Amino acid sequence: MGRRRFRAFLFTMLALDVAALVVVPFVVPPDPTARMMAFAAVLLTIPAIAFWLAYRGGFERLGVWSPESGTEESADDE
Repeated sequence: MGRRRFRAFLFTMLALDVAALVVVPFVVPPDPTARMMAFAAVLLTIPAIAFWLAYRGGFERLGVWSPESGTEESADDE
C-alpha cells in the first residue's frame, strides 16, 4: 500500500505542476516578476496538496481513488 500512495503522490504532483504551468499564465498579468512570484507560490504549495490527497485521505474524501481498491486479489477472497 505504501508504493501505491507514493506513486499517487508523484503522479498528483506531476499533474498539478502541469496544471499550474497551463493556468498561471492565463491568470497572472504579463509582468515577469508577478509571474515568477505566482509560479513560486503555486509550486511551493503543490507538494502539500499532493501529500494531503495521497497520504491524508484526500482522494478518498473526494471519492476519486482508494488504495484498497487495487486490482490485486487478496488471499481472503479465495
